[in-house]
Amino acid sequence: MKLIISSSELQKEFSRLLNEYKKYYWATAWAGVSSKLFEKLNAQKDRIEKIVVGLHFYQTHPDFIKNFIGNKNVKFIKQTSGTFHPKVYLFFDNQGKWEAIVGSANFTNEAFTNNTEATILISSKDEKAKTTLTSIEKIIEASWNKGKYFDKKELVDYTIAWENHRPKIQSISGKYGSKSSKNKPIFESTITSMSWNKFIGQVNSEKRHGEFSLEHRLLVLRTVHVFFRKALHFSDLEPNERSFIAGIKIKKPHDFENIDHGWFGNMGGNGIFENRVKSDPKNISLALDEIPLNGQITKTNYNAFIKHFKKITDDNFIGAATRLLAMKRPDTFVCLDGKNISNLCKDFGIVQKGMSYNRYWDDIILRIYDSEWWLHSKPKNKREIEISNSRAAFLDSLYYEDH
Repeated sequence: MKLIISSSELQKEFSRLLNEYKKYYWATAWAGVSSKLFEKLNAQKDRIEKIVVGLHFYQTHPDFIKNFIGNKNVKFIKQTSGTFHPKVYLFFDNQGKWEAIVGSANFTNEAFTNNTEATILISSKDEKAKTTLTSIEKIIEASWNKGKYFDKKELVDYTIAWENHRPKIQSISGKYGSKSSKNKPIFESTITSMSWNKFIGQVNSEKRHGEFSLEHRLLVLRTVHVFFRKALHFSDLEPNERSFIAGIKIKKPHDFENIDHGWFGNMGGNGIFENRVKSDPKNISLALDEIPLNGQITKTNYNAFIKHFKKITDDNFIGAATRLLAMKRPDTFVCLDGKNISNLCKDFGIVQKGMSYNRYWDDIILRIYDSEWWLHSKPKNKREIEISNSRAAFLDSLYYEDH
């Protein structure tokens, strides 16, 4: 009997057992496809006698399932009361020659590389080996009897659910959506646990140039609200109205009673974006058409927006894109610009470098959706109701820094 606490030692022993034994009997909660051990298992799949894999929390990779569709020696636990959570790997030749690994390790790359795992290597040479083998065989057989085979239609459905759950699954290991190991888990992000009272307090207390800023921000949002409801498409608006929404220079600022439309992200200086807004707004208009004025915003809506928006340029115009999003749906989106991105990323516990369209949704919007102040806003008067209806955009109040 041997206790294994090193991931490298676990991988070494597992590899040896795969090579040495002729029959595999396993029951594991989750399985992946990115490890060298998976490649070895796949090359030696004729040695599989019974493998049972769980699917709880969508941790098992769809490609693992796909690889074994049609293999009568591999089953999956699709439903059960409680959580299917064993990690038992029996390598067997005969009653007098076998070894087993039992412990915390799933059949995933993380278990064999980065995770802290504790497993025990047991063999036929150990004391009470016969009793131990009987117990191992019993749990594997019980798991096998509960297992089911997958078909192609089920795999399609599972893959969709797996993809939709990936960002939150990754948050458990410190990554909410992006792959950076420096990201914090969502529960360690300051913003997610902020109460509505604290949020509204910070919004109300923001000052710029020595004066309180709330009324300026509300004037911008009220004006934009009118624009989006008077025209069916962004391209139908007057040039100055489009410029106001986009946060770029307006030729006749007096048209808007001297409202500073640069609140929530000033996009002046972005020549390509400005040109498209003023003279060729087609793709911007198509992009904004993908974002409904009311109701839930899904990643499908967002991806459709980005698909059209990216036709403007191959450059990463994350500031301009999020300014438009924050203006059309300030309840969901916040504009990322040079004045707030540093503080926002720090407080969200995410890496600023390499911020992209994909990361904006996975690292920021999904955190917003799970934040206490966003989920449970408790406005006490008309002014707070107005702020609540645009609460995501008001994150700029919390993180704006005039360099």
